[in-house]
Amino acid sequence: MTDPSHTATTYRAARALRWIWVIVAVALLCYLPVLLTERSILGVRLSNMQLLNLGLSQINLMLIAMLGALSLNYLTGCAGLISIGHAGFYAVGAMTAAMTGSQLGWPFPLVLVSAGAAGAIAGLLAGLPSLRVRGLYFVLSTFAMHYIVAFAFLEYQFKAFDVVGVPYKTAAFGTLELNSPMRWYFFLLPVVALVYWGLRNSLRTREGRVMMAMRDHELATTSVGVDVRILRLKAFVLSSAIAGVAGALYAYYLTNLNSEAFNINFAIQFIAMIIIGGMGSLPGSLVGAAVWLLLPSIITGFASQASDSTGFVRLVLVEHKAQLVQLIFGALVILLLIFAPGGVAGMGRQLRNRLATWRGRR
Repeated sequence: MTDPSHTATTYRAARALRWIWVIVAVALLCYLPVLLTERSILGVRLSNMQLLNLGLSQINLMLIAMLGALSLNYLTGCAGLISIGHAGFYAVGAMTAAMTGSQLGWPFPLVLVSAGAAGAIAGLLAGLPSLRVRGLYFVLSTFAMHYIVAFAFLEYQFKAFDVVGVPYKTAAFGTLELNSPMRWYFFLLPVVALVYWGLRNSLRTREGRVMMAMRDHELATTSVGVDVRILRLKAFVLSSAIAGVAGALYAYYLTNLNSEAFNINFAIQFIAMIIIGGMGSLPGSLVGAAVWLLLPSIITGFASQASDSTGFVRLVLVEHKAQLVQLIFGALVILLLIFAPGGVAGMGRQLRNRLATWRGRR
């Protein structure tokens, strides 16, 4: 018979250990921008290769991409609605930010709210075909939505700002301007953490569990009296609202955008992120976005070290660097689909299960 006092002690120890890991993780995340800005740790100068050729701007773009990956994984991995029009929701957010921020002069917080609202409306309209069509037909409807929004952005850009692109003002909260990568980092990091926390908790509610049941067995979910149509629309609205905010953040961070930024490759990258991280795993979305955004810079760093090389090494790492990055990403996605369909998150779960089995046998 298990001793209740021993179980309680073990639970408290595990909980304390989790909090220690959380505190350590927060401390490291807070020190990361200092490390990447000063390029040194505790006064010791680090080389570019020791820092994996990473900069704070790349980390900020990764954080914005994490918002897109989280929203798409919530829609596709958790709700089971496959969409390849996520770049369209980004474009809606960026276009709304241009109208309200650049043209009307609204304050930055209000611009983000309007971008989220516009994204939610676009998601509601994009989700309406899910009430009548399924499978490939629905995927094609999201594909069509992407091109409709891209065309609208192009027409808006030419009529309002001409071919030079859409300019965006400096993001600011009152007198505090986000005019440096470090300020952007300490703004984006809590935003990503808040969105992750909100989506994770929503999946733990009754409606969230029903939504995942709909993903796995839609007919069985319908048979117990659940209106799956409402759930689909809710998932689309929430996902696209987050993507709309991410699009506005992306536009403000880059300060200038044109319609070509939201091409089909931009949409496909989010699908690749959730495949790499793990379909249906919110932590996997973060990992997938990190791999997709940071790996090219790391490969570029290694390529710069091989600039003096000759022969095959120079041919691959220097002269065909872009093709090498595409080859690595393509091979990574194929290998994950074959040997680890659950992505990095699935491999993590398998490792934890094996460790638990090994400890149980001791």
